[in-house]
Amino acid sequence: MAAELDTRKVMLNGRKTERIIFAVTPELKKAIAKAAEDRCVSVSAYITALLADDVIAREAKD
Repeated sequence: MAAELDTRKVMLNGRKTERIIFAVTPELKKAIAKAAEDRCVSVSAYITALLADDVIAREAKD
């Protein structure tokens, strides 16, 4: 658990220098914006956290 938390901190903290661009439907964009708002974070932060959590979950399976 501690290692997973450290990995998450490394991925989420620090200066962001890379950008990934992808297309979504208007419905998905609206849903993501609502989910981010509910969590009091930006859409970018919400998506980044989801990706980091998925990476950590996959590493834990290995």
